[in-house]
Amino acid sequence: MSTDAAELFAPWEMHIGSWVELQTAINELTNMYARDAFVWRGQSDASWGLHSSLSRTLAGVIGRVPTESELVEAEKQLMRRARIDWRLDGIPALQLFAQMQHVGVPTRLLDVSFNPLIAAWFAVARDGKTDDEDARLLVFSDKNKPVQLNSQWNANRPRWHFLDSDHARRYVNWGTGLGRKIWRPPALHARISAQNAAFLLDGVPIDSPDGYSLGRDTRSWSAAQLREVSSIPMRFAHAREGRLPVENAPVFTYRIAASAKAEIRDQLERRFGYRFATVYADIEGLAEYVKRWPAEALLSPESLVATH
Repeated sequence: MSTDAAELFAPWEMHIGSWVELQTAINELTNMYARDAFVWRGQSDASWGLHSSLSRTLAGVIGRVPTESELVEAEKQLMRRARIDWRLDGIPALQLFAQMQHVGVPTRLLDVSFNPLIAAWFAVARDGKTDDEDARLLVFSDKNKPVQLNSQWNANRPRWHFLDSDHARRYVNWGTGLGRKIWRPPALHARISAQNAAFLLDGVPIDSPDGYSLGRDTRSWSAAQLREVSSIPMRFAHAREGRLPVENAPVFTYRIAASAKAEIRDQLERRFGYRFATVYADIEGLAEYVKRWPAEALLSPESLVATH
């Protein structure tokens, strides 16, 4: 994927250099828009864009960023294989995608949390590869009606699969940033509850009806440029007093300094109890823990010290 994501974020990001600054930033944003709700996403490397696992996987296969039509076709293939070859028939599309996401099958779903501290933990959790990199928090306003598993959203065919052209997608704001959906799934497994988890749903970025992609200034990016760094549209904003208008669906972003990661992680794990075992609160989480840190998982603290 493109490495221009940092350029996209830079004009809009606020910098966080300590635990106190993180608390202040969260409090300021939520107090400023006290009547509004948000979902939060933490990424351990501030230079990363925002591509779904399906977008990344498909890009690796076809050698470029996929279009919305190509994502839809890939979803159809995955559902067909799951329902026929793996005999997972009878599961509605959204719930099937959520189960796929849980076990690592690529989907367009983007993980977010209603809890900013959970998102912050994901941003600063030890990784080995990104421990020395700045991290990022992305904050999405929750302005649209939430997805409910009713007759419209709990069908075997996803609603967006009926949109067969950019014209049809633009008509319902699928891919413009104005029709972004936030789905709080049922507690299909323990991890969803532990992470206060939700999923972002939107189409691949296309130009919106008002021609507005990121902001009405010289730093605006076109939809084509945005597709290189994100699989969903994002309209960035700086936090300002007043209610968030529905028609803007703004996104806020914070850059967490690498030097602050250890302090923030210590506060979250020691004082608030957000650590690997509580965030990944299922048997798959234990398996992943052993896979990542076998010595720590298999040796006693005394034995571990003796090996160093």
